[in-house]
Amino acid sequence: MKTKSQKKHLLLISLILSLVLFTGSSATLAVHASSQTQYFTGEVAEYYQSLLNIGFPASYAQALTELHLLHPDWEFVPLKITEGNSDYTWSYVINRETEVEDRNLIYSSDTYKAYRHPTNTTLYDSGYYQASRNTIEYFMDPRNFLNETDIFQFYDLSTAVAVKVEAINAVLDGTFMESGNLENGMTYAEYFLSVGETLGINPLFLAVKARQEQGAAGTSPIISGTCGSLLNTYYLNHTQTSESGNRVLAPSSGYTSEQLLALNGYYNLFNINATGNGLFAIYFNAMGRAKTGNPEMASTWGSASWNTVWKSVYGGANILKQSYIDRYQASIYLQKFNVDSRASDRNFWGQYMQNVAGAMTESRTFYTALAASDSLDGAYVFQIPVYEGMPNEPCADPANGTCTYLATAPNKYGYSSLFTSPVSKTASDSALYIGQALSFGETLTVSGTVSHSYGVRALEYRLDHGDWITASNNETVNLSIPIDFSEGSSHILVIRGLAAYNNTDSQKKNNHSFLCAVIYIDVLEPQTATLALKSRTASSKITYTVGTELFLPDADADNFVGWLGSNGTLLPASAKTVLENDISYTAVYLSSQILDGAALVFSSDDTPTLRFSAVISQVAYDQLTKDAKTMHCYAVISTAGTKTVKSATAVATVSAFDENWMRLAVDTDAIASTAYQTDYTVTFYADVTYSNGTQSTLVLSETAVTRNAKEVATAALADGSAAYSQTVRSYLEQIAN
Repeated sequence: MKTKSQKKHLLLISLILSLVLFTGSSATLAVHASSQTQYFTGEVAEYYQSLLNIGFPASYAQALTELHLLHPDWEFVPLKITEGNSDYTWSYVINRETEVEDRNLIYSSDTYKAYRHPTNTTLYDSGYYQASRNTIEYFMDPRNFLNETDIFQFYDLSTAVAVKVEAINAVLDGTFMESGNLENGMTYAEYFLSVGETLGINPLFLAVKARQEQGAAGTSPIISGTCGSLLNTYYLNHTQTSESGNRVLAPSSGYTSEQLLALNGYYNLFNINATGNGLFAIYFNAMGRAKTGNPEMASTWGSASWNTVWKSVYGGANILKQSYIDRYQASIYLQKFNVDSRASDRNFWGQYMQNVAGAMTESRTFYTALAASDSLDGAYVFQIPVYEGMPNEPCADPANGTCTYLATAPNKYGYSSLFTSPVSKTASDSALYIGQALSFGETLTVSGTVSHSYGVRALEYRLDHGDWITASNNETVNLSIPIDFSEGSSHILVIRGLAAYNNTDSQKKNNHSFLCAVIYIDVLEPQTATLALKSRTASSKITYTVGTELFLPDADADNFVGWLGSNGTLLPASAKTVLENDISYTAVYLSSQILDGAALVFSSDDTPTLRFSAVISQVAYDQLTKDAKTMHCYAVISTAGTKTVKSATAVATVSAFDENWMRLAVDTDAIASTAYQTDYTVTFYADVTYSNGTQSTLVLSETAVTRNAKEVATAALADGSAAYSQTVRSYLEQIAN
């Protein structure tokens, strides 16, 4: 028997990769918040744990972890209020903040009615009511403000990073400070930057503070240079209420016109010392502070007073630094709520502002500037108060979000994400958390659509610790990222949206970027499978990566048929197989031989036929006929110029040469008496159909056998050892003669 297959070597062709849904591990944390579930795993879980380790409660750590994903260079530091002084528990600081009626005030407009004290109807200063205890709790609870916008009330001004002049201009945009120069020839933005660098105070904070104190129009008498004249008018007229309805409460005695008019020509941009009951007291105290100015600058300026706006900028900034930032009030929150016990000589009363919402609203101006100048990704440090004895849930907004101006930023917008790849998943007002396990060399496809109340101007992504990269300039993301990381490694893909930011819109300016999706990528360790090959002369076992495509070799033997797999498949030499599991292949050899000669077979009507036989190895026969479709044996019978194909039938098992053989037989058609001397030539074949659909025809004998009925009968009669019945002998003699 011969086959025509050529010898092939085992070839590693390519790697077939599969997508497996990540199921997580014991290091995965599931954090539940607002009916959404955030899954933190890998580095994100480690970061979450690090926040817990340094003292943040879990009620802080979840939101801060998401902010870290959105802005990885931000740093969060817990300011442990109670640890600094065991008396300073949550209930204690709230009691202290509420013990003085005018310590925390709320705007008098009915828009803010929900925040007023329930019984005290006294109108304070120029239009404020006492804030309720619930209101103070709401604005003092840091957990309400751990979002991208409102967190800037905790920005540590003592660790300020470099500020761009563009950010300062963004704060001043639309105000009286936007254009025009100060008396020293510099613009407000330029001078804020210069003073900040000189004194070591954040210049952006100075711009925010100036805008917060003076508003956009800048029409306050405190910066008019003529405030003394206004005070004199109030005094002479004994004015109690201004034309706009604000309380003035000018006294009827105790001052002189000369004294009041002497306050003209002074400026107080930051409203330093602008406190008191009624406008007269507020303006008088502010102007008195401006007149005193900075004694240490007298020799440099020619006088100590703030007789120019730029001197009030420098002098006020210096006081802000010395009186607040250098005295443990280095954040806008601490300047409003002076709760750090290290400043114990002035806790609770040494507060920059009475406006209970001042820290939040002022921080939004700060945030707006950074967002408008694309500076939000800076390395900002946030010092966030933590109190013992806080309620389990953040203190509620007394207006329940209906007062848009004082609602936390996330209450002012909504967004949703719909991803179709790598899995189909949706989320509203929360990021999608997706786990994905991939093999080395595979491509991660990320497809989805994001919507936002204010529109989406762009989507960005960041892989591990890399920079943010623009994914699209609209609401649709369609990424293809090759996974060429080392096997067994883990990675994080973060996708964020950029809202259609508009810093001139009072609503839209409270939102800029938002977290869309966090995809945890695990690059799988390669799965392996072993290929075992066994032939007559050799055996081998080689381990490959699952999915490897291999070509099976030739067994280098003329009677080699193919490879029988442990999974029941039969494949020829050079066949391609994809390795998915451990598998062994055994070489199948079809040893065969046609028997020399033939036999006469007589039918019931005494008509003879010739029977030709061949033998093949019993083992191979059983292997190849286990599935009836695998091998079909037949013979080609040639006689008198014609050929006939007949199936070969297994008729008996024969033992020879220490091996079992299967005998195949095929009979000619009935032979007429006139054809006893007609020769019949027979060759045996086998058609093999392999599991991959290919076919092969095997010749079971090297040479054909030719016989006729007369010579077979003659040989039979000449065999002296054979014993035939009289009837059979008669038939044989008849054919032979």
